[in-house]
This record gives sequence, C-alpha cells and structure tokens, in this order.
Amino acid sequence: MTDTPHHRILIVEDDATISGNLYSYLEQRGFVPDAAYDGRAALGMLTSQHFDAVILDVGLPGMDGYSVLRAMRTEHMLPVPVLMLTARDELDDKLAGFGHGADDYLTKPFALAEVEARLNALILRASGAVANPVRRCGALSYDSRTRVVAVQGKPVHLTRKSVMIIEALLRDAGRVVSRSELESHLWGSEPPSSDALRSQMHLLRKALNDAGYDGIETVHGTGWRLLVDGTGA
Repeated sequence: MTDTPHHRILIVEDDATISGNLYSYLEQRGFVPDAAYDGRAALGMLTSQHFDAVILDVGLPGMDGYSVLRAMRTEHMLPVPVLMLTARDELDDKLAGFGHGADDYLTKPFALAEVEARLNALILRASGAVANPVRRCGALSYDSRTRVVAVQGKPVHLTRKSVMIIEALLRDAGRVVSRSELESHLWGSEPPSSDALRSQMHLLRKALNDAGYDGIETVHGTGWRLLVDGTGA
C-alpha cells in the first residue's frame, strides 16, 4: 500500500480481464477504483459523481472512447484528467486522442506500475499539488503529501475516513458536497448503512471541535460545506 490519498479512478474498459486487473492493482495501491464497461455508462457516472482521473479505452462498444472524450470536454465541460488506453500505436491515433482532449496515452500491453505512475502525475498536475500540496480554508489546512490535517498549524489526529472527508470538502471550499458524493468518495459504489456517514461526520466534527475548529456547516437535505468567511476558527 502506498500513501496515495485515496483518489477515485473510473476505469472505462470493456475487456473484463483488463478492467479487473486494473481495478485490483489500483485498489491495492491505495486508489478507490470504479468501473464502467461502455461509454454511455461511463458518461452517466462522470456527470453524477466525482472522479480524480479516468482510464479510458478507445475501442469501446457502441460509443467509442473518442466519442466519450468529446462529450466529456465539449458537452459536459468535465476537466477530469483522462489517460487513454488503446491497442493502436500509430501516431495518428495518438494525435486523435490528444485532439479530443486526452491528457496522456498508453498503448496495450502496458505495465500496471506505469499506469499508476501516469495517473499520479496527471492528478498532481490537475490538483496543483505539484506547486502547492497544502490546501487551506481559514484555520483548517491539509497537506496532500503527508495527509496531515491541521488547525492553526497544529496537527489533528484523525481517522482515515475523517481525512477523506476533509479531502472532499477542501476540493472546493464553500461548495456544498452532497451525501451521495461523500459516500461515493468514502466507500465507492457500495456504501454501508445510511447512518455510517453520519457517524463518520460526528467523529470528524468532534476531533476538529476539540482542536478549536467548528467550520463544517450542515446544509439540511443537501450535504455539508466548509465555511469560508473566517468563522469556525
């Protein structure tokens, strides 16, 4: 297991063996993978859930990878990084992928370790973590390299799930993060009982309150967000 901060990855690949190998490997390496086996299913997931990166096969049935990518970029304006996979190694095919908005390109067969390395590079670039790995909201800060959450510069001991909640809330401080989005971030496509997220949020708030921070706001019937007006510190 690595120190990967539980990035969510959507694997869009119709070959069950390749998809399964990618899923198992990435899960073992600390990612939170999910899978789609055709383009339309992938678009449905991408427009309703948050993912940190997409592994997209070109040769999908029905709606091919290029069409999926075009819809992501031009219709839905999704900025999520895309690593394209294909058996085609011709330059024109690669240029076509980049022309449709791909961020990187890998031909089959490939080494799973290389997929991981390329995903990490794409995610770092997209998040800005290469330049500044620390995200802040008032007195609250989070270092994506060390996965340390701090209040007024003092580290707070949190559970793994609590850190994952902070990751999700800090992606866009002030934006309401829905219950379904948090559940997907914490448990993937199979969240536990409806009380599980409430319990995790209670543990997180207690730890932060003890450290002097009360900046997580409940938006009833919708979700949670971080206060960005200086309160809560």
